[in-house]
Amino acid sequence: MTLYESILKYENEGLNALYFENKSITYKQLLINIRKMITYLKGKGIKKGDIVTVVLPNIPSTVYLFYALDALGVIQNIVHPLTPAPQIIKTMEEVGSKNAIVLALEYQNYKELFDSSNYNFFFVNPMHDKSFLMRHAFYLKFKKVKENNHLFLLDKFHSCKEETNIISRDIEEPSIYLHSGGTTGTPKVIEISDRAINNLAMKVDGIVNQSIKGKSMLAVLPTFHGFGLGMGIHAPLANGASSSLMIKFNADKVIEWINQNKVNLIIGVPQLYQKLMKNPNFSSSKLSNLEFSFIGGDNVPPSLIKQFNELMKANNSSCMLLEGYGLTETVTVCNVNTKLDFKDGSVGKPLRGIEIQIRENDLNLLPNNEIGEVYISGNTTMNGYLNDIETTNKTLINLDNKLWVKTGDLGYLDNDGFLFLKGRMKRMFKISGINVYPSEVEKIATDLVDYVKDASLEYFDDGKPHMVLFLIKNKQSNKNDNEIIELVTNELNQKLLKYSLPKKIFILDEFPQTRVGKIDHSKFKDIYHNEGV
Repeated sequence: MTLYESILKYENEGLNALYFENKSITYKQLLINIRKMITYLKGKGIKKGDIVTVVLPNIPSTVYLFYALDALGVIQNIVHPLTPAPQIIKTMEEVGSKNAIVLALEYQNYKELFDSSNYNFFFVNPMHDKSFLMRHAFYLKFKKVKENNHLFLLDKFHSCKEETNIISRDIEEPSIYLHSGGTTGTPKVIEISDRAINNLAMKVDGIVNQSIKGKSMLAVLPTFHGFGLGMGIHAPLANGASSSLMIKFNADKVIEWINQNKVNLIIGVPQLYQKLMKNPNFSSSKLSNLEFSFIGGDNVPPSLIKQFNELMKANNSSCMLLEGYGLTETVTVCNVNTKLDFKDGSVGKPLRGIEIQIRENDLNLLPNNEIGEVYISGNTTMNGYLNDIETTNKTLINLDNKLWVKTGDLGYLDNDGFLFLKGRMKRMFKISGINVYPSEVEKIATDLVDYVKDASLEYFDDGKPHMVLFLIKNKQSNKNDNEIIELVTNELNQKLLKYSLPKKIFILDEFPQTRVGKIDHSKFKDIYHNEGV
């Protein structure tokens, strides 16, 4: 079953598929627009096997495109919606894409570049689905594109007829290109198939232990992020739920949607939940409408989970903040805690059909409770890295007649099958020949939940190799910075070998973030030097 085919069964059930601003879009309307989009794209020469670059935020047209391009047999190269035009073109060159779909505001910023390009560009007005006035106000502010033989206005698809001749594609072939762009290592283009994305979507009932049909998922994580694409948009739509689209996170809007029963499930990174918790209206909203909340990403502070769950309990909500784990190579989620089966400090058990093993560098299996590299096997794995057979063969490894993803993450399985992460292998530091796991140091600090909100241990090799611990303090703390540093220092001294102790501790107002709200470890060096060290 293709991605497009997986949502067809809900076409005539009268269910809402999308919420956007104050607009509701049913599955019937969704599929009509998808088929109109197919007609429009075919009319512009886009065909099976083409690679189309998509540079859009979470708006209805993004969803129509996602399924229309899938139905056409196109490979979608999905990149960050704020990517500037020169970088878009560079990305197109890297993957062999001749067509790109971008926001119309980019035309004003890079008019000469677009006009002189040999590629085709389709421009989208992000206000099109908001209101008539906002749609036209957008073009008063931004230069309207004049169509020619390679510049087009995508919004014209609305006037097309529905395509009726839709041919199924091979669900094993690559259909999505996602870009790994973490804070360590060289970015790679990850090939994902319809099979992998659909297999993840079909595991949702095992995560929530019920059907989510008729429920609604907040979709604020952008589609260039596997978590946002696979779980924020496709998983709800493949299960008869709706996706509440948000271009940019807005805590007030989320609270409004919770009160209107338009958000029952949330997936997000720590920064999203921290912003929600800071909003004074969140605690007084109809939290009983919120049923499930899942969190992933670097450094999930225990204090955040504790405070969130205490708030839910105090407001008679059954919701819990549940930590999970995954990577783009497995369409993100592969482990998660559930309401019925969770353990503090862990990232949960593997999803149905997923296996986790812990191995040494020599690939020998390790017993429970011993730290090693995490290996993942299952039916959600990537096809490989585009044009990089060497790295693909180093990452996708055949062991015992199964294909395993070598993750580069360190962790262990306990006796009950829960996975506990110890950090990235690249973030495992060696001090005087001793392995230091940053997450272990960070956890000791963040366990002081009344004083420390978040922590990040960083390694510097300026002169003598050493580590520095950066903290964000709990704003409700009754202690000053120096007192908190002293408290953390005492805890670390009591619980760690001297090799694991940071040379210095700094308190920051916030940590540097990547575009998806993860901690950007590459930026700490500048912060450290700016502290006058």
